[in-house]
Amino acid sequence: MAANTFAIAASAQIQFGLKAGLNIAELNTSNSQYAAIAGGTPQSIKNYPRTLFNAGALVDVPLNKKFILQPELSFSMQGATGNPNQGYQVNATETYKYNFINLPVLIKYMLPMGIYAETGPQLGYLIAAHIDEVGIGAMHKVTYNVKDQLKSTEISWALGVGYQAPFNVGIDVRYNLGLTSYNNASATGLATSPIQNGNLKNSVVQIGVYYLFGKTKEPAPEQ
Repeated sequence: MAANTFAIAASAQIQFGLKAGLNIAELNTSNSQYAAIAGGTPQSIKNYPRTLFNAGALVDVPLNKKFILQPELSFSMQGATGNPNQGYQVNATETYKYNFINLPVLIKYMLPMGIYAETGPQLGYLIAAHIDEVGIGAMHKVTYNVKDQLKSTEISWALGVGYQAPFNVGIDVRYNLGLTSYNNASATGLATSPIQNGNLKNSVVQIGVYYLFGKTKEPAPEQ
């Protein structure tokens, strides 16, 4: 059986691909968020998802007839939109713009008719972090660079399903759940950090399409 597995892997072609898609991104925090909107009294903030973009490359490495190892490298726009809980400042917002380079390493389990399930860990490297603050009626707008208030890396776990067509085009839906906090802020500076104390983790739903170059070879028949 082991010999057959190695024979199948050796006969299958490693494929490279490109992918792009949408992120529906939000931030999970362990403590309440506060911000001094428009320089006024600190407001309690509630997060809402943002619809953003991701793009990158992937490699498909067949392990046997059912399992594929798929490492990826992608640029991913993440974050959230925060609005004060008080209704009288409903037009005030803080937009958290966090850009990551993500490296997921997934195992795909192939099901009949091109359907598959996928899971695996992901390492994220933070390359940029800004907060856009807009006060009441857009009379006040400031952008803060908060990269120094966040850790450079975070670890998450990916779970997803997808479909791969015979002509090398595929689509997948994936959820990335943050496992480690990347908050590095102190209790000072209400306007310049998304959360002053506590955990800050990503929560991202991804909808992506991809194309694989080359053609998968037919596996050798089992003996």
